[in-house]
Amino acid sequence: MALAVAYQTTASVTTTAGTVYTTPASTASTYAYGRDLVVTNAGASTIFVGLGTASVATSVASFSVPAGGSVVLTECQVPTGAPLTACTGSGSSSISVGYASVVSVI
Repeated sequence: MALAVAYQTTASVTTTAGTVYTTPASTASTYAYGRDLVVTNAGASTIFVGLGTASVATSVASFSVPAGGSVVLTECQVPTGAPLTACTGSGSSSISVGYASVVSVI
């Protein structure tokens, strides 16, 4: 799958879970196509991400994103005004968060 992603933020992620991004209250007027949220692990350590409080990232409710990997949350999975929290299992990593549209699926 190919994505065209407009990243809104990048952040450092450590073993302490914290908010790295908060979804806007409305994306329709801000982004031409703001439906799918993309979270990319741009670092070397696996990161754990979740929508909600910091405890979500450290629970089974989180996604494990390996180095270089991405998670795409479609519109139905992305509540407005929700904090995106992240942490690593060990070490530190970098996360990029933005909105995308699917360019092609093969």
